[in-house]
Amino acid sequence: MVTSCDETPSFIPTNTPQMVILGTMVAICARSIDGEAPTDPVFYYHNNRNHFWKVLQYFFAPDLTPKTLTVPEKKSFLNQHGVAIANLVQEIEVPNREAADPSDTVLFAAQRKNRLQFKTASPKLKAILKNTPLFFTCRHKKGIQDLVTGYLEHNQLPQSLTHEICYLPTPTRCNPHARAAVWRDEAAAFKEKLDHG
Repeated sequence: MVTSCDETPSFIPTNTPQMVILGTMVAICARSIDGEAPTDPVFYYHNNRNHFWKVLQYFFAPDLTPKTLTVPEKKSFLNQHGVAIANLVQEIEVPNREAADPSDTVLFAAQRKNRLQFKTASPKLKAILKNTPLFFTCRHKKGIQDLVTGYLEHNQLPQSLTHEICYLPTPTRCNPHARAAVWRDEAAAFKEKLDHG
């Protein structure tokens, strides 16, 4: 068994958050395995196969061509648009053969076997989670629902938040411009529902 740890802190923008993007755990290439941390500066959605940053740039500026962002540029972009990012999982223990497996299936199995620890949210993040539209970068499924439920329980947050999350299609290996259009449409419909709910 090996321990895989997500040491990336939640990102809270300097401006008032307009949205919170939730994820499970940072990519394998950006987290420590059995105490061996990556050597490069890392941040959220670090895997090059994941088009998250391109999708997010198109989301806010559909007519501009996305560029590759450095970690400081990513943080500046999130601050500019009031985007918070938080992952649910702090640490998992997995069999050696699954150490490099980035799939959520590994997380689901670890949770079922009580080999998973959730991140502890700061008081500031808790307040943001209760009062800001929440978006998950994955469609809804039972395993994700179980992780969200466990995270909320761990942080003594209301379970009603599980019904106040918009589950967006994954940005992994997609057409970033088309995916951003879907995100915009679904985010707008979700926010309208919250405003009239």
